[in-house]
Amino acid sequence: MKNEKYLGRGIHNEQFIKALMSGNLKPMLEVINTDKHSDLDVQIRNNYLNIYYAGGNIARVSSENSIDFDKFYFCLEKDKSRNEILKDQALMDNLKLKRDLLIGKFRNGDYNEYFLEAKKVMDAWLSEYQKPERKEQHQLSIENRYGHSDYSIIDLKYQVSTESAFACKLLNVKGKAKKPRFDIIAVDKAGKLCVIEFKKGTGAIAGVSGLKEHYECYNNSIGLNYKPFVDEMKNLLKQKQALNLIDKQVEIIAPLPEFMFAFSYATNHKIREDRIFDREYKKLNAAIHVIKLKEGSVKLLG
Repeated sequence: MKNEKYLGRGIHNEQFIKALMSGNLKPMLEVINTDKHSDLDVQIRNNYLNIYYAGGNIARVSSENSIDFDKFYFCLEKDKSRNEILKDQALMDNLKLKRDLLIGKFRNGDYNEYFLEAKKVMDAWLSEYQKPERKEQHQLSIENRYGHSDYSIIDLKYQVSTESAFACKLLNVKGKAKKPRFDIIAVDKAGKLCVIEFKKGTGAIAGVSGLKEHYECYNNSIGLNYKPFVDEMKNLLKQKQALNLIDKQVEIIAPLPEFMFAFSYATNHKIREDRIFDREYKKLNAAIHVIKLKEGSVKLLG
């Protein structure tokens, strides 16, 4: 039997829930939900929140007193390797000091000031270290909300735990159970839960992390025992709606989830990219729905 303590996605700590619903963290959610730029995205993990900005984690919140921000976002030393930075004690102390001063604003309840300053820090870092795929995935979550497209995204980067009732039956090269990660969990207009693997360009279409591997991992995890997964997503959706993170009209109705692909072009050579994608897709010999994003758009349509 699987570990009964595994509870899946969601906030399971009552004190944390209370802080978010009516306590010190409620104003934080209000700042996020009323953000005029609409560029903050909250994802619930297992007893903590990841708050994303431009594809990066602008805050990891585990309780009203536990907040983390990656100190390396303050580091713009492009001429130094990671090891050189770690060995530079003066630099590390400076990064920690800047991080602690920023986090102090959050702990003091200055949420507007915290997010404004943290965005500036991340903008400076991202201008030097661009992460286009992460940014596009972030925009997918922002722009595929109820009424904005044909799908409402309810979760990102969902990893199947080895402790879940639908743990993957496939083994990795070390002989241990694989822990597949699926990019997007969404609900379509008909109320069907969709597990979507997002691919940008043709770099990860074949081989490891390719179409075939993701499809096989789905069939040997969620596809084998989908009911506990659907229940987990229903609970997650209910919690996010209670926190005003998702429109309350989003509803999971259909009993069976569907595995899908979403494909975004990485170059102007669309015919070539289509040919490569279609070649690998045909090898699956399965009728899997594919959404190909229109140029300049991240809306999931059709």
